[in-house]
Amino acid sequence: MNPKPLVLHIITRLEPGGSSRNTVDSCAAQTGLYDVVLLYGPHKGSAGLLALLPPEVKRLEVPDLQRELCPRKDRRAFLALKAEIARLNPALVHTHTSKAGALGRLAARAANSEHGRRARIVHTPHGHLLYGYYGFFRTLLFRLAERYLATFTDRLVALTPGELRESTAAGIGRPQQWAVAHSGVDLAPAPAPARREDFGIHSGDTVIGTVGRLEPVKGMEYLLRAAALLSGKILDANPKFVIVGGGELEPELRKLSVKLGVEKMVIFTGPREDVPALLPMFDVYVQPSLNEAMGRAPLEAQAAGLPVVVSRVCGLPDVIQEEKTGVCVPPGDAKALAGALERFIIAPKLRKRMGGAAREWALSKDVAGLPRFGAASMNRKLISLYDELLGAG
Repeated sequence: MNPKPLVLHIITRLEPGGSSRNTVDSCAAQTGLYDVVLLYGPHKGSAGLLALLPPEVKRLEVPDLQRELCPRKDRRAFLALKAEIARLNPALVHTHTSKAGALGRLAARAANSEHGRRARIVHTPHGHLLYGYYGFFRTLLFRLAERYLATFTDRLVALTPGELRESTAAGIGRPQQWAVAHSGVDLAPAPAPARREDFGIHSGDTVIGTVGRLEPVKGMEYLLRAAALLSGKILDANPKFVIVGGGELEPELRKLSVKLGVEKMVIFTGPREDVPALLPMFDVYVQPSLNEAMGRAPLEAQAAGLPVVVSRVCGLPDVIQEEKTGVCVPPGDAKALAGALERFIIAPKLRKRMGGAAREWALSKDVAGLPRFGAASMNRKLISLYDELLGAG
């Protein structure tokens, strides 16, 4: 019997979030067909994700692999990755996220060259950095680096058609290099939904909820400004805004809510691990991001029967059905966001109709009869891509 091909996954760090869960789910699903090894950088949240891996997946922490730029550590991480690739001799190297994508692909190319091998190279960016994150010059450097790295990458994987379109428009790879494989999302309902009263929410309140890291790219500032525009305008509905998540901007956002006079309308929950339990207490879900490759939370919200309002950026329009399950608004536009939210706040029947359609859409099946946005559908596409590259059919 021929040995199974070895697939090596590399990710910058295993932190709570979509890219890490996507990578872990991929590793777990591929053990039947491939030998699987995972290399990752250190992070305090990695233990919980590693616990989801079956014992067949070998894993190794690379101490110097980190998100921040540091020439000394980056060089050591590159050398460590190159040494592991040479030692393991994988058939395919699949890198995830920006830093691991750069160092991992460079290391794979160097190992291939030095040892006369041909490990196939696949990269999933899990979203681009073309806007919403950095200033002009840093973004330009990122774009030029990604253009170069794409020249020796066999295949690039976007999470959504929107990410693919915007990446190729920026000159990153050729269209035929790209494939689309969404991030698998577990849309099972929570066994015990949270109670509104535990958060100081009353029966007559209309709850607008959002989930995300409190960082600039998530656009939470514009949600607060939208809340201020709605303040005192629709008193009968008594809107409440629930912001689930933690991050560097939390103190600043709390101060902004006071400055805008909406602190009594806004509830900051801090980081939570029970997001599926919180969603049923919302009436509307909103994702005001300035950039988002796909958006797991809007899908979870739709599966919970909620209409959604999302920014028209990158992959967010691809995970809703506009005017059927939700609406899109321009990013960074508090007035447009307030208008879309008001539309749902004043119309319970609209919320019910779109919420029902949202649940049906999120839980629908793909052409293979698998849950459209589930991990099994994602991995079917990835394994098909691997087989194509490795000549297995």
